[in-house]
Amino acid sequence: MLSAEDAPGYRILDQAGQGGFAVVYRAYQESLDRVVALKVLSVDRVDQRTLRRFQRELQLTGRLTGHPNVVTVFDTGVTRSGKPYIAMDFFENGSLRDKIRKQGPLGVPDVLRAGVKLAGALAAVHEAGVLHGDIKPQNILISRYGELAVADFGVARVVDAAEISLTSQAFTPLHAAPEVLTGQPHSSSTDIYSLGSTLYHLLAGRPAFHNPADPSIAPLMYRVLSIEPPPIDRADVPAVVSDTILRAMSKNPELRYASARDFARRLQAVQADLGLSVTDLLGQDSAPGPTISP
Repeated sequence: MLSAEDAPGYRILDQAGQGGFAVVYRAYQESLDRVVALKVLSVDRVDQRTLRRFQRELQLTGRLTGHPNVVTVFDTGVTRSGKPYIAMDFFENGSLRDKIRKQGPLGVPDVLRAGVKLAGALAAVHEAGVLHGDIKPQNILISRYGELAVADFGVARVVDAAEISLTSQAFTPLHAAPEVLTGQPHSSSTDIYSLGSTLYHLLAGRPAFHNPADPSIAPLMYRVLSIEPPPIDRADVPAVVSDTILRAMSKNPELRYASARDFARRLQAVQADLGLSVTDLLGQDSAPGPTISP
């Protein structure tokens, strides 16, 4: 089964998912007797731009290996059919999007806890000089132990003025910042917006600007650009929680949190205000890394 996609040392078990430019397989790594996720380029003819993008994903994800909320990469290589692959942790519990679809919106304590962890992971990404570029519920995976991890650096880049414009062609409109929709480059602030949009989704059970009656792109873009997010229709969501998340989704980037770490700290403060256990923020005393600029 799918033997053409076998990689040396791995045996394909089944297909686990498919993205814009890659297929993810569940595979068995023979040398270490474990099941991994094998992400393989899905196109037969790989143009150089796509290949560079995929190779950059390998490099960047590997650089961030070791953070508990960033997916760990084990290995990279080329399949027997000549396609590049990444071997990484297999997350058998799927993504936050899967969880929302099965269980509905998450409770306030769970969303705040997730927010601190994910904002902390995003801070580590940014402090490494990297933009993710596509934060959304389906790119946040759930481990067998319930831990969240940011995945899919298909749009992420080492911030480089010569390359940053390429990222504008790859984003998720439902969670993309308004300025990205108008052709501006991704930035740390657009990642913060997308994380805020993701947390809104977890609380509301749907993206802020999704309209099932009119899901086409043009009206969606109008809503993102011109309309404020609708209130979260839940009596159990305190105003301080909504306000904290909506600040991250400000249409004016200058009104958002100055950094992902600031967003994480604000979420911690909300936990404390509500009498909840405060989630640890990894590396909060770390020195600043490379400057990120549009």
